[in-house]
Amino acid sequence: MMRTRYKLAATCLAATLSLNSCIDEMQPTAVLSSDQVSALASSQEGLLNGITACMVTYNSWGTSGYYNNDWGYPCQMVFRDIQLADIPAYETNYSYWGSIENNEQTRHLPYYTYNYYYKLISCCNDLISVVDTTSASSLSMQYLGCALTYRALAYLDMARMFEYKATGVPSLDAYAENYKIWGLTIPLVTETTTLDDTKHNPRAAFQDMYRFILSDLDRAEKCLTGFERPSKTLPDLSVVYGMKARTWLELGSRFEQRPEDLTLMTEASSPQACYEKAQAYARKAMAAGAYSCLTQAQWHDKTTGFNTPNQSWMWSMSISQKEQVPDQYWNTFIGTMSNEPDWAMGRGYKAYRCIGSNLYSKMGEGDWRRTSWVSPDDAGKASSANRYETNLKAEDFALLPAYTNLKFRPAQGNLDDYYVGLLGDLPLMRVEEMKFIDIECTARLQGVAAGMSALKEFMNEARYTDGSYDPGTSNELSDFIKEMMVQKRVEFWGEGLCYFDCKRMNLQVRRKDNTNYKDSYKLNSIPGYVAPWMNYFILENEQELNPSIIPNPDSSGAIKTTDEW
Repeated sequence: MMRTRYKLAATCLAATLSLNSCIDEMQPTAVLSSDQVSALASSQEGLLNGITACMVTYNSWGTSGYYNNDWGYPCQMVFRDIQLADIPAYETNYSYWGSIENNEQTRHLPYYTYNYYYKLISCCNDLISVVDTTSASSLSMQYLGCALTYRALAYLDMARMFEYKATGVPSLDAYAENYKIWGLTIPLVTETTTLDDTKHNPRAAFQDMYRFILSDLDRAEKCLTGFERPSKTLPDLSVVYGMKARTWLELGSRFEQRPEDLTLMTEASSPQACYEKAQAYARKAMAAGAYSCLTQAQWHDKTTGFNTPNQSWMWSMSISQKEQVPDQYWNTFIGTMSNEPDWAMGRGYKAYRCIGSNLYSKMGEGDWRRTSWVSPDDAGKASSANRYETNLKAEDFALLPAYTNLKFRPAQGNLDDYYVGLLGDLPLMRVEEMKFIDIECTARLQGVAAGMSALKEFMNEARYTDGSYDPGTSNELSDFIKEMMVQKRVEFWGEGLCYFDCKRMNLQVRRKDNTNYKDSYKLNSIPGYVAPWMNYFILENEQELNPSIIPNPDSSGAIKTTDEW
C-alpha cells in the first residue's frame, strides 16, 4: 500500500514538472494567448489570485487523492515544526508525521514539499512572464512586484530546506563530500526556463540562488513602492523588507560559520555587514507598516485568535471559500492544529498537538502565553477551565491532556461546522519576527549584554504581565542564542519559522528532554550539527527527469533513540 502510494505520487510529479502552468482552475492562459493576457490587467489579476490560492491549495499532486501531507503552504509550516522538539502528538496513530518524528523514513514527505513549491513557483512565473516592463501600467507593475515577492519566498524556503548541511553522521557527510553537494540548493526555474532547460538543470550553488532571491526582492521593492494593498494576502513594501531581513540574517550566519564562502558572493563583505543589513531591513519593515505586537487579548481571543489578520500580521494567507476546503477536511491547518473543534484531529482522534514539556517549563509564571497550553496541574479538571480562554464547555475542557495547545482557534470559534471553522487566515510573517531579528543582530553587532538587555525589555513590555522576565547576565553569545530561541520557539510555536533558525545556527534538536514524546520519537541530533532529517531529500524520479541533479543522501535511520548526545 505504501509503496503503491509513492509510486503513484512520483508518476504524478513527472507529469507536472514541466513547470509551465499553475493548477488547472487557476489557468486563464488556457483560453487567452500570452499577448492577450499581458495586455489585460484583469487577466493578470486572475494570475495573481492564482498565486494566493496556491498558497492554501490541497492535493497539489493533482490525481493522487491522498493529501495527508499535501495541503499547501500551511502543511509545510507544520512539517517544519514537526522536525523540532516542541510539538508532540498526544496520540500518534493519527499524526501522519510519524515517519519523520521517529526518523525511520525521511525520504518520502519532502516529495510533497518539492512538488508543492515548484507549483507555487510556476504560478509566480506565469504572471511574471506576461508583464512587459517596458510598457506595463503601474497596476501591472504592482502585480509583478507581488509575484516576485512570492517567488522569493518560495526559493528562500526551498534553498534553506534542501541545501545539505553537515550532520555529524560520518556516512551522510562523506556522501556530501564524495558527490560534491556542499553549497548546492535546488534548480532555478524562471519565467524564461524552457522544458528542455529543465531536463539539464543542476542544483544552483548557494551564491547564485541567494543572488537571484535578492534580485527578485530588489525588483519587487521598486514595483511595490507606494502600493496600498487591498488585503494582507498580498505583499507590500514592508513584506519585501521583511524578506530581505530573513535573507541577510541567513547569510550572516552562513558567512560566520564558513568565511571562505564570502569569496563566492561579493555582495557581502563580512558576516557583520550581513547582520547590519538584516537589522536595517527588519527595522524598515516594522516602520513601513506601522505595526505593533499582538496584545494578550488578541492572542487569546476565542473567535479570532490566530485566524484573523491584525496589526501584528505583516503577510497572511486565507481560506475564504467553501470550495477551498478539502473533502478530507481534517487535512488542513486548523484540522491538525486546533484542539477545540468537534471535527478536528484532536478531539476526533486524540491526535492533540501539544507543546513539548521542556519548552513549557521554561515559561515564567508572568508570561501570559502560558495559557495557550493546558498546564499539567489543570489537565483533567473541569474546574480549571475558567483559567483559560476556551470555546469548550468545562466538561469538554477536562478531556484535554496536559500541554494541549489552545493557540489556534477555528474561525469564528465554531466547533461544529467545519465549513465555518476552516474559513480563516494564517500568518506568513508577523512583526514579532522582525523584532527578534533586530534583537539577535543587536547581540551580534553590539555585544551580548546589549542583546540581553533588548530581549529583556521586549519580553517584559510585550509578553510578561509582571516585569519578571530576566534572561540572565551571561556574556556568552551561545547563552544569548539559547535564551532567545526559547522565547522565539514559544512565540512562533506551530508557525513553521524556528526550523530555519535551528538549521541556520546548527542548533541541536533535543526531544529526550521532554516527558510527552513517544519513546520511539525521543531523538537528539548531534550537538553543533544540523539534524539529518532537516536536509530534505530530493526524489530519484527528479533525477530521472533531470540527470544534472544530484540528490542529498537519504537520512532515514541515521539517528537512533539509543544515541546519547
